[in-house]
Amino acid sequence: MKIKKTISRRIFISVSLLAGTSLALMPQGCTQTKIKIDLFKTLAAVQEVLFPKNLLAPSASEFGATAYLANVATHSSFLTSDLAFLNYGAKELMQDHHDFLSLSPQEKDDTLREFIDKNDSGQNWVSFVLYFSIEALLASPIYGGNKNESGWKWLEHNAGLPQPKVPFAQNLKGETI
Repeated sequence: MKIKKTISRRIFISVSLLAGTSLALMPQGCTQTKIKIDLFKTLAAVQEVLFPKNLLAPSASEFGATAYLANVATHSSFLTSDLAFLNYGAKELMQDHHDFLSLSPQEKDDTLREFIDKNDSGQNWVSFVLYFSIEALLASPIYGGNKNESGWKWLEHNAGLPQPKVPFAQNLKGETI
């Protein structure tokens, strides 16, 4: 008898975030790829600058921008070069501005503008983060973003039917591809 093992999306995201945090907290000599920053903390802070609280639009934390990115970044279709560029930009930002995560929202905004102006790839990196944030705002909630359909409600969008029942494509055997 064959036993089919599945995990929920919530557990998958939690384990993915935990694994990423664990890698970031490892002593620097433990892995070949040295991870010096917590990528998702930096991305979350930048996404909050791009989509702050107290606007008519939902904030990045309200629509789950970072959870969405963590979810799609672990899928096999996510390009390694995209993840490398996200890592690179976050590393550059944190090297230039060590205190970025502890700044006030206005200081983060000013710092991000300075980063864009002074770093050769800063504008491309922030645009890339914005791209994934907008994708999170408008994607089906099954992918981890657009919590409570907040992006759709903000835009007064009626989603088409049928909605996806699983987050990623499956083959005929029911295996995620």
